[in-house]
Amino acid sequence: MELIIRNAKLRGADSLVDIGIENDKFKEINKGIEAKGIKEINANGNLVSPPFIESHIHLDSALTVGFPRYNESGTLLEGIEIWGERKKYLI
Repeated sequence: MELIIRNAKLRGADSLVDIGIENDKFKEINKGIEAKGIKEINANGNLVSPPFIESHIHLDSALTVGFPRYNESGTLLEGIEIWGERKKYLI
């Protein structure tokens, strides 16, 4: 197999899995793939997300809706103000 991602966490899965990739396609997703990969990556139990056509995502703002408050006007200016208020809660 060309690539195996080992010890990957998938959303909703109870245990870690290995992901086998061959010819740029998912070939196998299973616990403990026995095959050896030309290249192997240990995900160390980290979340593996599906590939996206547009992979531009903002994980820094995930789960932030309504905190510290909602952007009632929907404007960029209010959004900037809200992030300014949120800064004090960031680590």
